[in-house]
Amino acid sequence: MLHNWFSVLCLFVAISPVSAQSISSQTFPLPKSRVWDPKTVQICSSVGQVGIRQAKETPDPSEYFLVEAGRGESRLEITLHEKEVLVGVNGAKPEKYNVVSNAVGVLTAVLIGDVEPKVSSISIDLVTSYVIWSTTEPRDFTADVPRHSAALLACYPASKP
Repeated sequence: MLHNWFSVLCLFVAISPVSAQSISSQTFPLPKSRVWDPKTVQICSSVGQVGIRQAKETPDPSEYFLVEAGRGESRLEITLHEKEVLVGVNGAKPEKYNVVSNAVGVLTAVLIGDVEPKVSSISIDLVTSYVIWSTTEPRDFTADVPRHSAALLACYPASKP
């Protein structure tokens, strides 16, 4: 019996630092879904976004990283083609993502960085017009800290607001 109590105490001590960390969460309304029109350029607005990056505002930025979450500000312009997806970010010139999967109702494409070891992916639900867009940099060469961002976006034909 004493051994069982000791085991429970050890388990509590091992778990308590993990449970002491707080994870904040936020709730946002999800815009109405709609079927994707593959013949029309889609404008996508961020519904929610998360990011991991270097914490530049700390006394020793190389020792800390920052996790952010919120509504996000990304705006994408997406054009579908047979083997590629053109993705323009916040009004910039579109980049070509290569389609890697085109299953029933879901299309996924990736962009591999030429200069930096950066991977971006976009998954489009053609039934709901919701998009998951993410970018991962295993190492930010200015600080040797990884960076990652992901966003959920809702898309509408460019001709509509």
